[in-house]
Amino acid sequence: MDRLVKLRMKQPEGVMRQIVAQILLGQLNIDQAAERLKVNRQTVLRWMRKIEEEANQRTAPIDFEKPPPPQRATKYSKPKEKSQVDELRAKVLALEEQLEEANFKALYYSTLVRIAKHELGVDIEKKSVTKPSGSC
Repeated sequence: MDRLVKLRMKQPEGVMRQIVAQILLGQLNIDQAAERLKVNRQTVLRWMRKIEEEANQRTAPIDFEKPPPPQRATKYSKPKEKSQVDELRAKVLALEEQLEEANFKALYYSTLVRIAKHELGVDIEKKSVTKPSGSC
């Protein structure tokens, strides 16, 4: 566990996710990624497995037929009616679909920007510091 904490401190999770994305896009192989991050192959493979498991968990259907874990009743809690629960479940499903679509779009656009930059030499991203034009 301590080794994992040290690894996270050494390499931010965002950097590791970016490297894994480059591997999956075919821009790097595992050895190149390990060399770039100054870690061993097993660490890169572990991160790839972790990201793959997260993706599988996000796409796994949620079983709403399974009852939720029992909650302790408080004097302020009211039992929900079945129709309210069904409405909330439908809303959760719709929001999960929207979130999945938004995540896909974000990945798609970031991949397009990256490909345009690396393969075509076109820098699409806005620079954080830009000089004002002299025409104003």
